[in-house]
Amino acid sequence: MSLDVRQLISMDPSSRERFMRGVFGQLMGMSRDQVINALVAFISQLSSVANDEQYKEVCKTNVSIIASLPPETARQVVQMRLEAQSRLSPGLRERDQRLLNQAIAESPYRDKIMSLLS
Repeated sequence: MSLDVRQLISMDPSSRERFMRGVFGQLMGMSRDQVINALVAFISQLSSVANDEQYKEVCKTNVSIIASLPPETARQVVQMRLEAQSRLSPGLRERDQRLLNQAIAESPYRDKIMSLLS
């Protein structure tokens, strides 16, 4: 799966959400390992081209999409996202964790996402 991360970060929020919903749809047809590998590649690319605010906005978009999924699907997506995060280099993992946590904290879906983590 190929994704132009530079294009993604320059999209307005509604276009970014539509685009990312399509990406999520593609991911749902892949094996767990393929999804995790795709997420690792995506996070690495995002980290290399996005400033902190852009990175956080992409995370917010993804949080809202995850919150709209059926609970069991959302839980699986969150687990795969966290597994992908654990495979990142320490510096990348710290930045991703920090910005993802900020995005969750600023999201209206904070409680729902937090419940998926427990």
